[in-house]
Amino acid sequence: MLVSYKWLQDFLKLDIDPNELAEKITRTGIEIASVEHPMEGLKKLVVGHVLECEMHPDSDHLHITQVDIGEDEPIQIVCGAPNVAAGEYVIVALHGARIAGNEKIKRGKIRGVVSNGMICGLQEIGFSDSVVPQEFADGIFVFPDAIKPGTDVYEALGMDDYILDFDITPNRADTLSMEGAAYEVGAIVGQKPKIEDVVLKGDGSDWTKELSVSADKKLAPKFLMRKVSNVKIAPSPLWLQIRLWNAGIRPINNVVDATNYIMLLTGQPMHAYDANAFAGKCEVRLAKKGEKLTLLNENELELDTEDIVITDGSKPVALAGVMGGLNSEVTSATTDVILESAVFDPALVRKAALRHDARSESSARFEKGLNWDNTEKALNMAALLLRNHAEGTVNEGIIYAQNEEKPKCEITAKFAYFNKILGTELSNEEILAIFDRLNFETKVSGDEVTVIVPSRRWDISIKADLVEEVGRIYGYDNIKSTQPVLGQTHGGYNADETKVRHLRHLVEAQGLVETINYSLTSEELATLFEEKALAPVKVEWPLNSARTTMRQNLMASLVEAASYNFARKQNEVRIFEQGRVYDHESDEYNEHTHLAALYTGTAEETNWQHIDEKIDFYYVKGQVESLFDAVIKTSAKIEYKALKLPGMHPTRTAGIYINDQYVGFIGQIAPLLNLFDKNLRGKELYGYELNLDLILPLMDGETKSMPAPKYPSVERDMSLLVAENITSDEVANVIRENAGKYLVKLDVIDVYQGKHIEAGKKSLAYKLTFLNEKETLTDEVVTKAVSAVSEALTSQLEVEVR
Repeated sequence: MLVSYKWLQDFLKLDIDPNELAEKITRTGIEIASVEHPMEGLKKLVVGHVLECEMHPDSDHLHITQVDIGEDEPIQIVCGAPNVAAGEYVIVALHGARIAGNEKIKRGKIRGVVSNGMICGLQEIGFSDSVVPQEFADGIFVFPDAIKPGTDVYEALGMDDYILDFDITPNRADTLSMEGAAYEVGAIVGQKPKIEDVVLKGDGSDWTKELSVSADKKLAPKFLMRKVSNVKIAPSPLWLQIRLWNAGIRPINNVVDATNYIMLLTGQPMHAYDANAFAGKCEVRLAKKGEKLTLLNENELELDTEDIVITDGSKPVALAGVMGGLNSEVTSATTDVILESAVFDPALVRKAALRHDARSESSARFEKGLNWDNTEKALNMAALLLRNHAEGTVNEGIIYAQNEEKPKCEITAKFAYFNKILGTELSNEEILAIFDRLNFETKVSGDEVTVIVPSRRWDISIKADLVEEVGRIYGYDNIKSTQPVLGQTHGGYNADETKVRHLRHLVEAQGLVETINYSLTSEELATLFEEKALAPVKVEWPLNSARTTMRQNLMASLVEAASYNFARKQNEVRIFEQGRVYDHESDEYNEHTHLAALYTGTAEETNWQHIDEKIDFYYVKGQVESLFDAVIKTSAKIEYKALKLPGMHPTRTAGIYINDQYVGFIGQIAPLLNLFDKNLRGKELYGYELNLDLILPLMDGETKSMPAPKYPSVERDMSLLVAENITSDEVANVIRENAGKYLVKLDVIDVYQGKHIEAGKKSLAYKLTFLNEKETLTDEVVTKAVSAVSEALTSQLEVEVR
């Protein structure tokens, strides 16, 4: 909201510097984004009177003018504007002037003719294209009335004003009007604004029986109309145009400008219709399927059945709260005008404006809230403006299709409550004085105060709102900083949180990456992967069709994350999530903690043959068993049983049972699952999901890690020639039985069968690792152990040690 400092002075006696005022307003809660002084940077711009205007002899569009600028002799200026003419009062940039963009004007010659300055359009002195009146958009600006030549143009054009940009939050839409801004600034500077009411008597015949008006109370709790006859469409007076363009609105004509001016003044959006648009009937209703409307901006809309429209009884003539229709526009041929002032359902107005990409100053106010007390006042003020500036006759009577009254909001609080919340020591009188500055009526009863909140402050409804008002007007800077008095809280995790963190760390150590996914998903995915799906938990206002239901599993979220990675050529996916799932059972909403993991691609480790190992059911089962070995009590009975689950492969899925209780599942995601996108085609995804609510009570304490050995290990390789029918396990068992207590690791490092090997034989190679954790192993001890192994292999398996 762009607020004119000069306009504020109509309501308040302000002598404070505008920049200082902006700082005060910002400190009380409404940020002033900027303070603009339109004349800043400009100089030597004066009013000129065009005495003569002739065509340039060497051009078909240039004019040679003689302009009176208040000096002894007129000056000659060459001007190319199509609307320059003798007798006009115009903006003149003299030699040495500075115009927009810090451009300097110098005298010179244009096609051989001396030009001593420049006749300017509004854009050339800093006005935005969006606010320049259409008649002057492609030419120079012409003052409507005579002004003494040589006078600085700044005051005449409202450029000597200061424009404060109120960066208004949605809850403070009461300041989307000059009256609302005046109340706010008045409370800050300690003045009561001068707000005048309007009492209007018609000077024409009663018209209320000429038009039958009906409105649905839910769509339009207030809908008022008034008629003004015999208007003469013309440009608005300059003072009104100045107030509009300083607020960022383009002047149109005296009728449209009147409604925009009243909107800026009171915050009540209005609309003016050509009276001929209605054939004796007006109805406010929801649009019907297939109805269309062309707006004032010439955009044709296919109306939605949730759009509020104003009709002539059959066809729409306006999109309520957003914009009028082209078929009811006030034009130069209009003689009778019907004014409308209303309150519409804010949610429907907002949705319509967004749906049709037609946000407007009116829709912004309707959707954020209005002062219901101003609906009739605004109607009368607009009619009065048309009487004064359009020579209109105000017909007697107002049509009240709906005129619901909003009840006053009264809030009672103890005086001590304000000091307790704010940490202040304000007296009762000081608190009452603040409410008086805010123009809030109060009633005192003992140690309590009842505040009657005016309709213009619809953002105030509870005691906390009153506390905020007292705090900001008193001044947040005046509130002493104190340490909060709170009981000391010892940090740390409870037992279950510690166990969950331990599980997450173990899964991370297995090489998986943690993900965090939305708790909201579609209804189909929410109940997928469930043996017995419970009633889904749905949200009332979903973000979109894919986020309607709280999830009952984590696996669907992991599959979606994998699909996202596949679309970006990341085919090796090993991810997990620990989070909450939700269900609805026996009229109770429940939350459960789950842990899920998903694998696809190849295992990170390679075997001794250096062939990539593809992830399969058994690899993932090994990961789960490793996890259970680390945390589940040794006395627990863990079983894996075949299971059929929606969304899982019918023959590669198992239920996980601990002590005969179902705690989760493991297996392959169904390859032909159509609930996910095409990125999953050809991919084998395996995973598991565990219910931690059931597993945490079965967990031991934290697993202790073994320290790195203090003494070095010793490695020895053995190459053996064995019979073809002897297995590696048989050989390994003999080695372990005879290698002694210092053997800590045994690995197969080679297998060979073919040339240079006797038929019916094969070559096996093993790496033996010895370690004494208490002292350094000697070569003598290791050699003795290897010799014992060799003798045992030879005697028991007839192995030849090579």
